[in-house]
Amino acid sequence: MRIINIITNELILKKQKLENELERTLNSINKPIDETIEKSIELVNKLSEVTNGIAVWESYINTENKK
Repeated sequence: MRIINIITNELILKKQKLENELERTLNSINKPIDETIEKSIELVNKLSEVTNGIAVWESYINTENKK
């Protein structure tokens, strides 16, 4: 069970880091707007991937627990 908790925590940490980086990117006033937009879209795509990964992982855990 310990490995399951480690994987869950790693996914959550990765999501939080991406959310923080997105927030810093959006609040940055020193970068050109095109760079901010491009970086924000890139981060949103990565965040979406991690969020979907968390959902799949939780579904897998729930399925395994029912067995």
